[in-house]
Amino acid sequence: MKTLEIIFTIWCLLALASLVPVTILLEGSFPIFTVLWILVPLGVVLKTKDASRAGFRLIPWREFVRVSAINLAGLLLIALLLEPWSHTYQKLLEAALSSRTPDTTFAWLLRYPRVPALGGMLFYSGLVTLFGEELFFRGWLLQALKKRMSTPWAVALQALCFVIPNLLAAFLLPALQGALYALGYTWLAIGLVGGWAASRTDSIWPSLFSATVANFVFVVLLV
Repeated sequence: MKTLEIIFTIWCLLALASLVPVTILLEGSFPIFTVLWILVPLGVVLKTKDASRAGFRLIPWREFVRVSAINLAGLLLIALLLEPWSHTYQKLLEAALSSRTPDTTFAWLLRYPRVPALGGMLFYSGLVTLFGEELFFRGWLLQALKKRMSTPWAVALQALCFVIPNLLAAFLLPALQGALYALGYTWLAIGLVGGWAASRTDSIWPSLFSATVANFVFVVLLV
């Protein structure tokens, strides 16, 4: 097994191993979807011994910076157009934090003072929960679809698939905000814009970086 595949395997195993203790520590809900998002690509890479099948590949630094900047700008622009009048992400955060067993991505904000809470959320989301989402959808699924159809169709289909599990969160919101979260944030911002970045580089790094930073910015501004 090559170095990149070893790093990938160790990362995935450590991410999975962190889920139970973090859930207990934060008294949150166990992120069962994260287990699926990580296990499927991990199984594929262990079988093929090719981490690029999950979008886990090195890209030139300049390409990473350029594509990430476009990806992040797209996410922030969509949020700027939607959030000031709809307060969609703010209501999502309120729903996540008001639960008796909050989402562990955000539960740090309830258990610790602001600065360590933001730090914990940033690292945990980037290394575990958002990593799992990007690995599955913009990594493994997108790469698998690109072998069977044109790139635009592959990007669109993985974005649509990404909406499906996020409907669970959308249904917790009022109708307008739920629709905007599913279509604006999930399908358009993360699914299509992030999918474009992943297809452009055949890598999860620009979309993972952008999703993590955008989520952090939203929380800082809205909580």
